[in-house]
Amino acid sequence: MRTYTCLVITTIFFIVPFSAPRARTDVHRCVLEDGHISYQQIPCSDKSKPMELKDHRSGWSSLRPGELDLLNNYRSKDAMRYRQPSGQPKKPARQTEACWNKRRQLEAVRSRLRRGYKLKESDELHRKQDNYEDYLRQYCS
Repeated sequence: MRTYTCLVITTIFFIVPFSAPRARTDVHRCVLEDGHISYQQIPCSDKSKPMELKDHRSGWSSLRPGELDLLNNYRSKDAMRYRQPSGQPKKPARQTEACWNKRRQLEAVRSRLRRGYKLKESDELHRKQDNYEDYLRQYCS
């Protein structure tokens, strides 16, 4: 009797999970106020309908033409931002090194101000901070 019970329980544990239908979740595509696109399981509004997915195993769908144009626009803006104009002369290496040193000195002073200092050091540290910031503002971009 014990063997029969174990066999029945084992059969139930193997058959039941495979016979249950797979759960299907609906995917709703929502365009937010700032223009970003959100994919979620909860409807955005009362009128929203779930997306028609070709392959129910994944929620991926290709971009629509307007979205593709927007993506290309963002990519071109990023490329223009990182592109260096060829007409501008490069800064001399000496000035770049001096700017780097001033930034390093400024960060050391800021670190000292955050970490703590004695009362008599206050004026000197703030004066150094102002001088380094003025130098960087004038000579370094």
